[in-house]
Amino acid sequence: MTSPVVWQDAFDRSTAAAAALGLTVRDALAQDRDQNTGSWIYFETASASSGRLGVGELVDEETGQIWLHLMVRRGTGAIDAITKRKALSVAFRVPVAPLPAGLFYDDQGFDPPDADQTGNWVRFSLMVDYRYQDIVLPTS
Repeated sequence: MTSPVVWQDAFDRSTAAAAALGLTVRDALAQDRDQNTGSWIYFETASASSGRLGVGELVDEETGQIWLHLMVRRGTGAIDAITKRKALSVAFRVPVAPLPAGLFYDDQGFDPPDADQTGNWVRFSLMVDYRYQDIVLPTS
């Protein structure tokens, strides 16, 4: 499960970085019926695991990935998309705002586009690993 703190911080960072590039970030789960004429970014999260750091430990650690899928029109060339994806990655390497307590952004991965995919749009994906530690309050 992705914690709301993680989702919101990553979405806000992505949105700020994308705005500087003239792009919009869209929640992949929100219904989007717009006809796209320019590039945009789909935002997703994938949680890998969540659990206490040890028996009886009150600190819970969640790990997972933030996925930004930069969608570009086929035929526009790769260098502009690669440049924009690099700028998006900086938002998670050099945070412009303080991170919420317990949130850490770690490694990044860059998924290349599939030259064999069909359609008018090609995706350039950025994956950011994260760790989030919070306190599990004991129940009575």
